[in-house]
Amino acid sequence: LINGEKEDETCLRKYRKRCMQDMHQRLSFGPKYGYLSELQSGEHFLQTVEERKTTTIIIHIYEDNIKGCDLLNSSLTSLAVEYPMVRFCKIKASKTGAGDRFSSDVLPTLLVYRGGEL
Repeated sequence: LINGEKEDETCLRKYRKRCMQDMHQRLSFGPKYGYLSELQSGEHFLQTVEERKTTTIIIHIYEDNIKGCDLLNSSLTSLAVEYPMVRFCKIKASKTGAGDRFSSDVLPTLLVYRGGEL
């Protein structure tokens, strides 16, 4: 009876290990980024949001010499390495095509898209 219990436990361990491997493989499916990319225009911004609706995208809207923007860029660079399956981007407010909406009062601004939705 003891040998039967040991065999059951061994089988259970193997089954758990296989389930964990399967889950890990499913979760790591998809593109990998690992860096903070600079978007060059409003069109590039829209294209990035539309291209992969299954990818979480974090976009930092910033301008140089605005308090907090440099610090947030630095933090996002570190997070991009830690979370390579999330796409981290930054774009200058003046390049979005909607620069008047992003005055220095509202910067830095962080937008998070998941499933193509804000």
